[in-house]
Amino acid sequence: MSFHQPSPASSPDPAKGQAQVQYSESLTGNRGDTPEEVLRHRKQDFRTLWRARRRELDPADRAEQSAALTQTVLQWYLPRALHRRAAVVMSYGSEPDTGPLRTALHEAGVEVLVPITEPERRMSWTAWHPGVEVARSPVAPIDEPVGERLGVDTFATVDLVLVPAQVVDTRGLRLGQGGGYYDRFLSGLEQLPQRQQHRRETPVDDAGPAPSAAPITVAMVFRHEFLSHGQVPSDEHDRPVDGVVTPDGFTWFGAEPS
Repeated sequence: MSFHQPSPASSPDPAKGQAQVQYSESLTGNRGDTPEEVLRHRKQDFRTLWRARRRELDPADRAEQSAALTQTVLQWYLPRALHRRAAVVMSYGSEPDTGPLRTALHEAGVEVLVPITEPERRMSWTAWHPGVEVARSPVAPIDEPVGERLGVDTFATVDLVLVPAQVVDTRGLRLGQGGGYYDRFLSGLEQLPQRQQHRRETPVDDAGPAPSAAPITVAMVFRHEFLSHGQVPSDEHDRPVDGVVTPDGFTWFGAEPS
């Protein structure tokens, strides 16, 4: 499989755009009186709209795209795996299915880390393997693996972090579920020494990932969820990712990592 840069989904035509605006306004009613309130409503509208689009994806299409995502990630990552440690979200509901990917990575000798929800909307991580014991999270209605909790410092030896997203645009900005867990985590990654060193040594116009900038952060989405520049509503708290992977390949928001 060749790894090219897939084109982001095209902007909706005016008629569809007007329909989305009407749908959005019907959801929220009062749009807010301050820029912060307006942005919060806009994010929630956008999130609701794209959640609905994801749920409406044909099951066969979802399965095909999930399988293609698995193969795309494996074929790109495994030849480049330095530490052979990767962090992968445990998918739920209509998200791209990461189960086969996690299993394939484990079988290839890669240590797979998965996120654990913690109080105050923060995350830790723990090792995953097929058949791992799980327990209900005390802070979220999900089952999570039981094991040693790892902090952000462990990511100095993680090669790749696959980040969940509803949508992502060509700035590398993503829209998640609204809890802020991953933005806090990504902010923590920025403090790792290798990423700080990379920012000091990399020109502003070429600020993409490099081998010294590990771990590399990549949003994982369906084809129609990769959007054009500026389409994802954002503020200063939203942290960009290094790249995006769709079933058609990777796109990097800077220099492609070697």
